[in-house]
Amino acid sequence: MLRYLLPAVAALLVAEPVTAQVGADLNISPKRVVFSAGERSATVYIFNQGDLPATYTVELVDRVMTPDGRIVATDEAPDVQIDSARDLVQHTPRRITLQPRTSQAIRVRARPGGAAAGEHRTHLTVTALPPENTGFTVEQAAAGAADEVSLQVVALFSVSIPVIVRDGPVDARAGIDRVSIRREDQQNLLSLDLVRMGANSVYGDIEVLSEAPGGQQLLTAVRGVAVYPEVDRRTVVIALPQSPATGQALTIVYRDDDAARGEVLATATLVAP
Repeated sequence: MLRYLLPAVAALLVAEPVTAQVGADLNISPKRVVFSAGERSATVYIFNQGDLPATYTVELVDRVMTPDGRIVATDEAPDVQIDSARDLVQHTPRRITLQPRTSQAIRVRARPGGAAAGEHRTHLTVTALPPENTGFTVEQAAAGAADEVSLQVVALFSVSIPVIVRDGPVDARAGIDRVSIRREDQQNLLSLDLVRMGANSVYGDIEVLSEAPGGQQLLTAVRGVAVYPEVDRRTVVIALPQSPATGQALTIVYRDDDAARGEVLATATLVAP
């Protein structure tokens, strides 16, 4: 029976898929939640910045960092181990519907890690669900040819922020390594490795300063750069707004924006070739 069905299926034509994106107006604040010793509750706000009502699911999903700085689901990097905080964190509600231009508070609570002291992490993930009327109407379905199969691809928009639970003192130290400049696609790129040297993750801002007659001036900056405990280092590539002159010195500063805000975690100097 199957061998007679296969040619018929192969003869069907698939019309050009129609892609719809759901939830692109979703926003979340703050961009990370950190529970230090003695801190056990926090509030996260979900915003629907669109013009239509929207429904969202809120869940905890473990994600890991790769050496190139990407944050991926654990099944995409099975060899990377994470000290999960999923069993330590609770949140409510788990599903919300927001009217246009409104927000909802998500309550997040954490308990101590107990015997498993240290730093634990998971990600609070908010995903927009498609509205009930998503899909082809009867008229749209009838408009296709008789031998065509019409498809609609619905892209669900999701936002994820880290939720970190720490027990004990924070050991956040960092270094900067392998600094270089290259030109690619008519753009000057500064490449460096951000090295995590302590037991905890590091999180902060990278500032690139150039030498000027009146002293150093800020050339560019990248905010909110982290290195999580599952990786020892990550590569960061920064687009420079202008090409440094040959022999010009650039100073790279990595400044803490976590447990010791404003503290310099690492510096490096590069002389432009």
